[in-house]
Amino acid sequence: MGVENGSDSIPWGGEWRRHLRSDAEMDLVRSWKRRVECPTCKAAAGRACRTAGGSPTNEHRARRDAVGPIPYTKWRKEGLIPEQRTYTIPAVLKESEKARADFNVDTALADGVAVVRMFLADRLGLFLQGEEAMDRIDDAVRKLIEVRGPVGTADVVTVLAGQVASLLAANAGPDTDPEALFDTTIRAQIDMARRMNAVEKERADG
Repeated sequence: MGVENGSDSIPWGGEWRRHLRSDAEMDLVRSWKRRVECPTCKAAAGRACRTAGGSPTNEHRARRDAVGPIPYTKWRKEGLIPEQRTYTIPAVLKESEKARADFNVDTALADGVAVVRMFLADRLGLFLQGEEAMDRIDDAVRKLIEVRGPVGTADVVTVLAGQVASLLAANAGPDTDPEALFDTTIRAQIDMARRMNAVEKERADG
């Protein structure tokens, strides 16, 4: 897969791959990843990996490592998949790649940094409750989730939760409960949202 305006090293995964591949290519990739038994969940060769609860899931990393690199070049030479196509990387992924290079961190932390930077970049729009700013962030985060898949998404949520907890503890100081500060912040946001909804309703009824 070719990548325009960005690095080929960006980890692409999750459901977004369905938009980047033909059905024939997806079948080849799936079969390749399932050539061996999964060391993690013990799924037999040819069978899908399973979660702890028994539901089908994407192939575990240990299984992907065991089968080795996917032979796209060989498949193209054999005419099994189309020629390489080019895709443009969403802005949030470019920001994540920059964070990986800036801080020398893993993908989950870099994704968390990218999302926080987006909020900071649009902080004026957010402060004014601008819908356009929120829509831009919603769209970017949605693309990030589509690319990373469920496992990567969970990692990002964990990182963001850790960052929020750390900032709350720092802002609260030694004599204040961080959880109480968080509750106060959420209640303030809810109150503001309710006031804005009331204003909008009055305008609509006016």
